[in-house]
This record gives sequence, C-alpha cells and structure tokens, in this order.
Amino acid sequence: MGGPGGAQRAVASILRALPEDSVDVVARRQISGGQMSGARRVWDSRHWRWIGSKSASGVNGAVARIVNPARAQLFPEYDVHVRLYQGVNVNRAVRAKVRLLVPSGNQVTADDAHGYDFVALQAPDNVGLVDAGPRLTLLPPPLYPLSDRADQPGTPVPSEFCLTAFNPYGAIKGVDDLERALEGASLPIVWCHTNRGIDTHVPPALREHPMLVHVPDPTPAELRWLYERCAAYLCFSKSEGFGWSIADGLRHAPVVVSRDIGILTHPEARSLSGVVRTETWDLDWSVMPTARGNLPDRDLSFQAPETFRRNLMALVESAP
Repeated sequence: MGGPGGAQRAVASILRALPEDSVDVVARRQISGGQMSGARRVWDSRHWRWIGSKSASGVNGAVARIVNPARAQLFPEYDVHVRLYQGVNVNRAVRAKVRLLVPSGNQVTADDAHGYDFVALQAPDNVGLVDAGPRLTLLPPPLYPLSDRADQPGTPVPSEFCLTAFNPYGAIKGVDDLERALEGASLPIVWCHTNRGIDTHVPPALREHPMLVHVPDPTPAELRWLYERCAAYLCFSKSEGFGWSIADGLRHAPVVVSRDIGILTHPEARSLSGVVRTETWDLDWSVMPTARGNLPDRDLSFQAPETFRRNLMALVESAP
C-alpha cells in the first residue's frame, strides 16, 4: 500500500522481509518493480472487497457502515495491518490485532491516526510529522542491497563523478540545492530520475547543464553500479520519511552528503563513517572527503530485515 518511489520501495522490502507469511497488498495500480514471491495476493483497490470502504459521510458513508463489518468478517483476522500514508485507506474493512500508519514523510493529524494503534515512524525525526496525541512506535523498514549485481548503465558517464538520485516532483526534493551545488562542483554530477508513475519537472536550466549527466530510469543493478563508482552520493532533500537513496548510499557509496534527515537521525547512524551532514549546499568542494573504490565498514544492522521482523512481531505480541 503506497505510491511510487520510496513507498513502493518500502512495500517491496517489507514483503521480502516476510517470506514465510501470507500478505495481502491493496493498491490503486501496479508499476514495474520485480516479482513477489511467497503467499502474496495483490488486490485492486476498486475490487468490491475494498471499494468505498473509506467513506464516512453521506449515502456512501451509510453504505460503508453497513458493508464494512460484513467485509471484515468474510476474511480471517490479520496479525497486522500496515498502511503507508499515500496508500489506499481500507482500515474500516479489515480486522487486525495491530493497526499501523506509516507517515512516509507526510504530516499526520490526530484525525489521520484515528483508528490506528500506532503511528509507525521510519526514522526518529518523523516525530515532527505527527500531531500530538497518537501513540508512536519506531519501526525502521528493512534494508536490502539495491541489486545482487551491478550493471553499467547504457548512458555514458564520466570516469569521475558525484551521484544523486531523486524525482523532481516538488521543492522538498531540493532541485534548487542541486542548481546551487552545480555552481561550485569540482566533479560532474550524475542525476538519476524517472517519470514513471508520477509527474515530474526538470527545470530548463538543468536539462543541458554542462556539469550534469542525466541517467533516466536506471535499473536497480545500474543504480548499484553508479553508487559503487561515485566519489560521493549527494542527497539534496529538505526532508525525508526514511530516505531510501541515502540508505542505498550508506550501503554502496564511499561518501554520503546530506542534511541530517531520515535514516541519518537514528542513533546508530551517528557514528557511521564517510557521512557529511550539511544544512546548506554552499560547500567547499576542495575539502570534500572522497574514498573512491573504498567502501567504509558501516554497521547497518539496525536496518536489517531480521530487526524489522523482530520489531513487527513484538508489536503484534503486545496486542491485547
């Protein structure tokens, strides 16, 4: 349950971390992202099982109040219901021991959180996304390698470069900081982005910039190749719910430059080597640390799949 980008990645990672469990996924639509193994059912949100279940007022709300309890009784009780904020709201149509709402970088009001047992934060700084009142729990998503292999992309890239990967769908992604960074960058910046599933807009000034190389729609294997060969991974985001591109940088890149957001706000991330935290992109590139080809030994066990599963099961076991 989620949208393209980080939410889609979160869904795929959660499914991969629960290989022995039966999981139902409700989605408005599917975009490419690999095959799902195990006991998985993918439901279209327009299926009779789910359609209109969110309605709370008027005729539709009256129908939902009658139909939702019947819908819930038709299926066994779930151990846990997880809704990513952008995903379809089917909370009233399911029975579950524990109900979790994941902000996914969005502001969550008390009304949004009504009917859920916890707002599940992907990172400590997500506290700022949630209004006072709802119960909070920290549930970092499981982190896997981008791909089991690394493939050189079809788009030629320089022998030395910095890397960034984001979709420019809003100011929060930091396009203005990318423009600022290009003014003083000592190396070309390779920018990976896609327009599959969402509306994006590349500013005219960045379409043919001499220090910017566009790599559209890279595969996970191509992304891994770029991470492993860049001088530094640059995240320009102003805010992140989790920050999957930062997490990939921590796993695959020698240096990560970012604001102190998302995954970087975990206590376990404070001591990770090869991380430059900045609130401004007026950087002195001449002193930027680089470690080309040498990946620091970073302990990311706090994001391990087994840690996620253990935390999730603890929430289920705590249910009355």
